[in-house]
Amino acid sequence: MKNKKADQFDIVAHTTSGDVSYRGGSLKVDVSSLFPNLEEPAVMGAYQNYLGGGIAGAIVGASQFNPASLSKSDLKVFLALKERIKKHFYALNHGGGDEYMVENVNSFEQNQKLPTSGY
Repeated sequence: MKNKKADQFDIVAHTTSGDVSYRGGSLKVDVSSLFPNLEEPAVMGAYQNYLGGGIAGAIVGASQFNPASLSKSDLKVFLALKERIKKHFYALNHGGGDEYMVENVNSFEQNQKLPTSGY
């Protein structure tokens, strides 16, 4: 999903916190400048659970606001940016996990086919 506003947004410059490792973690990005009608801070991010046995789960996009409150055009920006943030998270930890992940789940697309939780 291409979206000029989302494609041009500097994720690194707006990252407020991140704890990303081979065991997953979380990443928070301040997107207040993209969505000025939301109460600040408007935060989006991604997280990944460690499933055990050297396997990290699928990376999940999230927000600390309800995207249903966005206009149609802002919702398109939100959805495109959510995918970019998930891909950025993947790039930071190379998909997470140990040897199994490196050998068997070596792309973002494969990662997204994994479960999100071991429960």
